[in-house]
Amino acid sequence: MKENDTSAVEKDTLVNRRSLVKAAAWSVPVISLAIASPAMAASGNTEVGAFHLDGTCGVLGVLGPGFTLTAGSAPLPIGTVVTITGSGIANIGVFTPAPVIASVAVLSGTSRQITLTAALPAGATLALRTTLSISVAFALNASAALPSGYIGTGSKTGASVSSTLIFCSGT
Repeated sequence: MKENDTSAVEKDTLVNRRSLVKAAAWSVPVISLAIASPAMAASGNTEVGAFHLDGTCGVLGVLGPGFTLTAGSAPLPIGTVVTITGSGIANIGVFTPAPVIASVAVLSGTSRQITLTAALPAGATLALRTTLSISVAFALNASAALPSGYIGTGSKTGASVSSTLIFCSGT
């Protein structure tokens, strides 16, 4: 082998090593994605982020008590349900969603089921207020549930409002 032949072989080997390293570097994200995708597909769940349900007393004579539902990093899907139950009073009043993107079903005098009929955009808030006055003693409890196929990691799915004629608190 001549000296020039040796340099040509070394040059080809260097190019091949570089090509191999470059290909390996580009394949790492692809392999990672390929490994993560079956896990996500197997779970079948869409992550909506940490949404939260909160109790609110409202403002005496202006806004009734109730709850706010705030979407996380992704929209809350159609079919998300908020169930509200009351105690200490015969009827928990009429609940009105604002904006009007939900239906309200009266299950009993002390129970309502509110279902999203349109998606609640990421970061947006849905107010669910009742016609009750905080000058009446009552307790309201609410829980939120996502439809099948959705999860909200780190979400606050329960809330309450209570009034003692003088004092109101919401959590």
